[in-house]
Amino acid sequence: MYHRCFPIFRYLPLLLCCAFPFQKGWSQNLEGIVYDQHTGEAVRGVSITWGTMRTVSDIAGRFRLPNSTRFPVMLTASHIGYDSVTIKLYALPDTLLRIFLSGKTFDLDEVTVLGKRNSVQDSLWMRREFNDQFNFKPVKPWESLTLSPVGIGVNLNVLFASFSREQKQAKRLKSALIRDEREDYVDRRFTKATIQTQTEIRDDELDVFHWYFRPTYDQLMDFNEYDLLLYIQESYRDFRAHRDKYPKNVPSLDREP
Repeated sequence: MYHRCFPIFRYLPLLLCCAFPFQKGWSQNLEGIVYDQHTGEAVRGVSITWGTMRTVSDIAGRFRLPNSTRFPVMLTASHIGYDSVTIKLYALPDTLLRIFLSGKTFDLDEVTVLGKRNSVQDSLWMRREFNDQFNFKPVKPWESLTLSPVGIGVNLNVLFASFSREQKQAKRLKSALIRDEREDYVDRRFTKATIQTQTEIRDDELDVFHWYFRPTYDQLMDFNEYDLLLYIQESYRDFRAHRDKYPKNVPSLDREP
């Protein structure tokens, strides 16, 4: 029984070498990049719908979708704060498709805002909007191996997917979404307004205190509201008692060329 496995491993490198050159030919993809029309910068998190398929642009504004065999096809790009763009494609473009989104403009009457944003609802909305990206699970190379009575087989589709550029981009996008979600959570709980209610800090020192004592996401997850207020008060006492050891200004992010 075991001697049947040897031919598979013997010819596996040859199979892989032969398969890679033809991988690109199996199917063409629609590839593109989304820009902000005003700034010219790439826009990530843009929802791209092509027929029945959907994807999201990565941190570099790039996206890729499998080729649709039926043309014409409507492609729609949408993002919060931008006007949606719809393009009718009659054939697969020969070059990288470039999409430019323009920001929405609103004429608003004067209003009085009585409520406030709910960070929990915002987070739930993000999870629903980017459900596929948050739940993305990368394919592992060893998942391409299958054991059968005649030996060990290799699923080339799974093997190629584990090393694909799409998988790497999906992992980076998921990490960016989680990082942004956590930073937003910290911003909503550790505010300058909250600091001012618990201290007598001067306006010219508020920015430094807010920046230097900004807690991490993991810290805030362990803080209830009382713990957070206590943290602010204790940090402020130390800030006042040892003012000289703390920065006088928030460091500038600008770098000299």
